[in-house]
Order: sequence, then C-alpha cells, then structure tokens
Amino acid sequence: MEEGKLVKITYNGYVNGKLFDTTDEEMAKKEGIYNPMMVYGPVTVSVGSGMLVPGLDEALLEMEVGEERELELTPEKAFGKRDPSKVKIVSIKEFKKHKVNPVVGMPITIDGNAGKVASVNGGRVLVDFNHELAGKPVKYVLKVEEAVEEPEEIVKELIKLYMPRLNTDDLKIKLTKNTATINLPESAVFMNNLQMVKMAVANEIIKRLDVEKVSFVDTFLKKKEESKKEE
Repeated sequence: MEEGKLVKITYNGYVNGKLFDTTDEEMAKKEGIYNPMMVYGPVTVSVGSGMLVPGLDEALLEMEVGEERELELTPEKAFGKRDPSKVKIVSIKEFKKHKVNPVVGMPITIDGNAGKVASVNGGRVLVDFNHELAGKPVKYVLKVEEAVEEPEEIVKELIKLYMPRLNTDDLKIKLTKNTATINLPESAVFMNNLQMVKMAVANEIIKRLDVEKVSFVDTFLKKKEESKKEE
C-alpha cells in the first residue's frame, strides 16, 4: 500500500486475550467495552502517517485492499515500553486546589498529559503518565476494507478525520479543477478550535487534490419556531 494513501480499516485489539479496542459496535457492547462517545465503524487513516501504533502502520504498507491480518505486536511496536520517569509525585494540594479528591484509578490530565492515579499516601499522590498498555504485547486483527480514491470522497473522509462527529451527509462539496468549496452544517460552529481544524483540512485537500484554493462556507438556517412566530 502506498504511503500517504487514504484507506478505510477495521480492527479488533486484544491484550492477554481480552478485547480492549474495536471498530465493531456490537462486539464492543458484547465484550463490555462500549463507549457512547466513540464513533464506531470503519476508520479512515493515512497509510504510514503515524495515525496508528507503529506495528499497524508498518503492516498497512505491506497490505492490499480486502486483506486481513492477525498481528502480534511487541510493546515497542504497540504502546511503547513503560517509562519509570513518567511516574510522578504530585502534591495533594494541587488536587485540593481544584476541589478534586484523588482516588486510585482516577484518570487525570495535568499540563496536557493524561495519566492515572496509581496511589494516594498522605499528602502525596503518585500519578502514572504511561499509556495503560505500555510494556504489554498486544494482538490486532486488522483488515483493509477499501481505498478512498474519488476526489469528493477524499474530501469527505478528510473532514471526518478532523471532525469525527460531523455528519458528512450534511456536507455540500463542490470541486473544480483549481478549487474546493465546502458548505458546513450549522452544527460545525460548536466544534473546538474550528479555525485550526479548517486549516488542517484545507492543507490536506490542497496536497492530495492539487487544488489552489479551499473555501469553507458556514450555513445557518432560520429556525422553524421563529418562522411560526412571524406568521
């Protein structure tokens, strides 16, 4: 598979024989790991671009559309080795300052780094900033479902990558030889860092479709209730 190519993949990830990640919603529910905040179904990735753990990235470069592989990944090819320097002592005062009572297992983010409370002892809290699967070998069943090749589909999938909760059925896309115009639904305005996201999407479209200009049009519709009041 060519590096940088957009493809749709599905996968199941296992550690010690237990499912910890999947693109299959029904399987997630069956195995008790369903997350309502997740968007399930095939995932679009750019081959070899670091969007996946190293072992999956490397495997995709060797795979073809329709191919499925079972991969046993070492920690180095998965979520990395455990790094003792990422286990930090944090004063309990920092938690109290934010009116948080730390308990073992509590997920926490400090200075943009995600971690988990490992122990609470007196006035000291031990926080582990290693990935929870760091140091563990994992198994993946990975399948390349399809390649994304049509220009309009490339635009849709790029938007889905950066705006996963946006319904791409609500998009209106117009492509010409040199331009791409994207009408975004009203819901897009509630996204965090929308301008930065637009810039990232535009740069990808320009690179992949060789267009010179990308325009985003924000659409706002008159509410039905307002229309009735005016009548």
